[in-house]
This record gives sequence, structure tokens and C-alpha cells, in this order.
Amino acid sequence: MKGIALSTIALFLIAIVSIVVLISFIGGNMPQALKSGYCSMIRGLIGLLPLPESLKPSLPLYCEPFSVVQQMYYIESSNPDRISFDIAAYVMACWEKTGSINMGQDTNCYEIVIKRIDGIVNGDSIKSQLPEKYKGILGWQAGDVATPKSIGIFYNATQKLIVVI
Repeated sequence: MKGIALSTIALFLIAIVSIVVLISFIGGNMPQALKSGYCSMIRGLIGLLPLPESLKPSLPLYCEPFSVVQQMYYIESSNPDRISFDIAAYVMACWEKTGSINMGQDTNCYEIVIKRIDGIVNGDSIKSQLPEKYKGILGWQAGDVATPKSIGIFYNATQKLIVVI
């Protein structure tokens, strides 16, 4: 009788692990409405595993409590190429914090204050500074920047873009 009970428990655990693996494969493509239910189920399954905390699997990134606080940065350089490079770096950093994990909500990332400028910075100059894999994430709405001003960088969840305004 003990052999039957142990084999039943083993099959039950294998079934749970198989379901978790299957859901994790399709979990990345779920709409935001289903993610909260999925995350609750995964938390419950992980809680049921008879393992020490150090051996339990971690939650997917979009299930972790996450908040992005808008940060303000100043660009001291007046060189348009350097300003374009700095803005491109902030665009990529915002994408890595929000877009790459498909956060599902609009999020303000950075406010950039350009103190002085000796030329023009526009969307094309920013895109030329971005690596190839980031070229499609930029939504430039700030126009041509030729005078000192403040610009905002935020993640637009519906368009899945980093928007600069």
C-alpha cells in the first residue's frame, strides 16, 4: 500500500510541475487582464511546493510587485551629439525597466532637463544613437529641440513604445 501512495504523490507532483511549465511557456503572451489571475495561481502553486524557500522557483518578472519612480536628470553638455547620446541611453534604460517586461501600464520614467544646447536634437538624431534592437521602441513627440527645455520619457503600454515628449 505504501508503494501505491508514493507513486500517486509522485504522479501528482509531476502533473503540477508539467502544468506550471506549460503555463510559463504561454504566460508571456497573455493580456494584462489574465496576468493577475495567472500570477495568483503561480504564487499559490509555489507556496504549495514542499521545498525550502531557497529552492522554490522565482515568480516571472511581471508578477513581482514593481514600481517605477520618475527620476529627474540634468544634461550639462551643449553638444547636440552628446545630448542625443544621453537621451538615447535614458530611452533604453526606460525600456529595460518597463517595456522589456511588458509592464502593462503607462509609466513615467525620466524627466530630462537640457540646460543648454548649441544645435538641434530631434528624433532622427536620437534613433541614430540607438542600437539596432532598440530602433523600433522610440516614439519621438518632442519636435526639434533647439533651446534649453525639459523633456519627459515614459512608457506607453498600449503602443508598447517609449515616448519622448
